[in-house]
Amino acid sequence: MATSIFHHNFPETAELQKKADAADFIIGLDLHKKTTAICVIDLKKSDKPCFQRKRVANIQLLETLSLFPGKKIVVAEASYGWGVLKSALDAVEHVTLVLFDTRKTAAWVKSSGIKNDTVDAQVLAYAALHGGIPRLSVYQPDPEHRCHFKLSQLRETLVRQRSRVKNQLKAIDREYGPNPYTGEIPVRSDAAKGMHDLLLDQLGELNTHIKGIEKRMQDIAENDSIIPLLRSIPCVGPLTAFALRFKIGNIDRFKSPQHISSYFGFAVRQWQSGDGETRGKITKHGDSLIRKLLIQGTQILRNSFPHILELYFPHLANPHEMKFSKHANKVVVAAARKHLTFVYHAWKKQQPFDIKKYAEQRLCTSNNILAPSSSPSSLLSSPSNSC
Repeated sequence: MATSIFHHNFPETAELQKKADAADFIIGLDLHKKTTAICVIDLKKSDKPCFQRKRVANIQLLETLSLFPGKKIVVAEASYGWGVLKSALDAVEHVTLVLFDTRKTAAWVKSSGIKNDTVDAQVLAYAALHGGIPRLSVYQPDPEHRCHFKLSQLRETLVRQRSRVKNQLKAIDREYGPNPYTGEIPVRSDAAKGMHDLLLDQLGELNTHIKGIEKRMQDIAENDSIIPLLRSIPCVGPLTAFALRFKIGNIDRFKSPQHISSYFGFAVRQWQSGDGETRGKITKHGDSLIRKLLIQGTQILRNSFPHILELYFPHLANPHEMKFSKHANKVVVAAARKHLTFVYHAWKKQQPFDIKKYAEQRLCTSNNILAPSSSPSSLLSSPSNSC
């Protein structure tokens, strides 16, 4: 997330810091597939680690943690294996798991000039010891929400596999189809026929699996009250709404629309020193699937409903400027970011988005009739058709 290291990541960090202040031990873990590096700091003697191992077998990790009686804060990076670690620690008393942002902790490790498992575990432990929890810790999603979001990821994986199979089929048809120069149809060899039939079978299986996943997602969405609110926003269809619902989980962990836009990588890169300032492209931090779905939906608005983009950006999205693809892509990204703002307000206020009321407010704004205190949340009334 493109935010300052001095900002708190989400509201619950204050509670985590209170638990850390009352703990007896802070334990940094650098997770790997078979082993874990561990660094234990006794808060009564915090000048140096009281226990440190470069490699502890994962099967022995809980036994190692039991050697330190009392309240423990276990710190790990929010990357490989944290889900199964959380499941294991849930059964252990007086243990609180804290997950740190991988990019920010990696910057700390890199600054030392030494990168190994021991240093990684030390950095995690000492960062938590010296007040890093409110600034480095990240949200731990509900297990059910994680599972549902993985459905979206699995569907995306299968769709990419289907595209590759289709491209292979097209290559075979181009090679063994009618000759574009003579019109003759070549005789296919047994190997070519076998490849074609195998790819067709694989394509059919992938289509079946994708339809099954979409049916399961539809069943889950029918019992959820948030997804219909998100679908009232232009460009947010069933797949995008489902992914947003279970990736965000709890909208209260975001302080503002700018916060949620930054979380999904729509914040603009910035370099500033003295009087010089440079603004670049978006950061592209956060989940790439969410950005892809939002931008794909906004591209539909650009091609099929250009008047909506003109409503958002009357000067930038005029037909003359939108003829240039580079400029049009910038407008699409800006519109996708605006849709995240609508997501924030619709979810926060528990009211669907109404494009007609939004248009009325834009018209009033252009005529200087709208009161300055009005906000996008006042535009949310009744659902509108989404793309």
